Amino acid sequence: MNKMKRVGQILRILSKHGFEEMISRTNIDRIIPDSFLLWNKNTKRIFEEDFNVRIRQAIEELGPTFIKLGQLLSNRADIIPKDLRLELVKLQDSVPAEQIDIQLKISSSLAIDCAEHFSFINDIPIAAASIAQVYKAETNDGKFVILKVKRSDIDAIVRADLDFILDLVKLLRSKYEIVEKINLYEIVQSFANSLLGELSFTNELNNLERFRRNFRGNEAIYIPHIYREYSNDEILCMEYVDGVKINDLEGLKGYNLSSKSILQSCLDLYLEQVLLHGFFHADPHPGNVLVNHKGQILFIDFGSMGFMIPQDRDIIEAMVINFLTNDAKGLIRNLKKLAVVHTIEDERQLERDAYEIFQMIEENALDDIEIRVMLQKLNKILQYNSILLPDFVYLLLRGISILEGTGRQLNAELNIPESIKPFAKRIAYEKTSAEYIKKQIFEKGKVVKDILTDVPEDLLTLLEKIKSDKLTLNHKIQDFDRMQLVFHRIGNKFLLSILAMTFGVGASILAHGRVGHLIWGMPILSWLGFIVSFILSGILIIYLIRSK
Repeated sequence: MNKMKRVGQILRILSKHGFEEMISRTNIDRIIPDSFLLWNKNTKRIFEEDFNVRIRQAIEELGPTFIKLGQLLSNRADIIPKDLRLELVKLQDSVPAEQIDIQLKISSSLAIDCAEHFSFINDIPIAAASIAQVYKAETNDGKFVILKVKRSDIDAIVRADLDFILDLVKLLRSKYEIVEKINLYEIVQSFANSLLGELSFTNELNNLERFRRNFRGNEAIYIPHIYREYSNDEILCMEYVDGVKINDLEGLKGYNLSSKSILQSCLDLYLEQVLLHGFFHADPHPGNVLVNHKGQILFIDFGSMGFMIPQDRDIIEAMVINFLTNDAKGLIRNLKKLAVVHTIEDERQLERDAYEIFQMIEENALDDIEIRVMLQKLNKILQYNSILLPDFVYLLLRGISILEGTGRQLNAELNIPESIKPFAKRIAYEKTSAEYIKKQIFEKGKVVKDILTDVPEDLLTLLEKIKSDKLTLNHKIQDFDRMQLVFHRIGNKFLLSILAMTFGVGASILAHGRVGHLIWGMPILSWLGFIVSFILSGILIIYLIRSK
């Protein structure tokens, strides 16, 4: 019932904004007096707002799931038109705070008496987002903490929304070939997995602890302490940290910190997350990256993280070395290994595109490079070759794009390839070490062993199927749906022509026999036959004109 109720709400909001769009396209405002339009603000708004603005407003009204999906799609230049993407960028995750009895919520969720553990809990949240709200508190031993509390019924709402979106995309995929070609279902499925991960505070707590282990002993970063005794899947309690946003130039000056050194430190830490740990922050916007008075970087909000399996990390490391050495062929070879799906028809053209990106980055400082333009070019290359990459790649591209915006505010002279080189040298050194070579030989030996064991068994199974006549071949006709539509239209036209001819010939025979009542010397049935034949011929002519 909750799912059906939520679907009803979604359809009501979509129909409201769709009806307004339909009214705006009628151009009825041309006959409505200007005095009425100016007097009624809502009517004026309907005719002034364009289609993209209406989509954004509908998404904002639909709630957190759709807002986060819109934010994801705003970074996908390969499938979303530019005007719509620019509008989706405006989507905000901040929403009005929900009235929650915070002490009652903590007591019931953690089964504790708040007075025995906290000397103070602020009833007013210091931040409110679509999934959770944040409160400041003080423990009885004098430590300041923050309590991240999940909104009421948010799990049920998000899950119902995701079910609706996935069902809708499945339906569109079965009807339209372009939806399957752009891998929209896989994109939405990836988004659903990521959002469900954000809903789990237990998952976020584990992410933070793993992040802490990765940076143990690194003085350039500070990671808040977690209070597990006050945390569960509904509430997350961690140390309150004081700092300024990384793009707050005045705040950095107040700490006597150099914006250039802070940016370099942040970039180094992010590259270390990606290239050395394979576990990185997926949403490093300025609100999630703070700087304390010591100049240490503080990453917060670990609900959304990118994760690479060891094999993918090896490929990414190899691609970084290809990138720095301008090795286009090696880059394409590794791109194929990384891709989930690919259809590269012209590798020479792909090589030329890769060299163009190499030159664009190598010869320019950050101030001269539009990272968004470069990513758009990369997205076009991926789309042209039908290349679908793993989820973490799109999270990584989004993170880089966000950091680029921060970098422009702090230091526009940073050259990204130069920042990557120290890590590339470290990777190259590790890959030439005796330990790494020994490990690779062992791994390859296991693969050879598996091949020698499995191939004979597979061949025997194949021969048995051939002997017992159980071998089947599956095939797929390219563009079958389009061919089916073409044949369907040809059949319709052929049927119309046969019917028109049949009615015309039958009417002529009846007219010659002069059977029944006559009108102007011709039987009524003949008149009806000629009229039906004329109508069918007219429909056939319209079909033929439209098909051109």
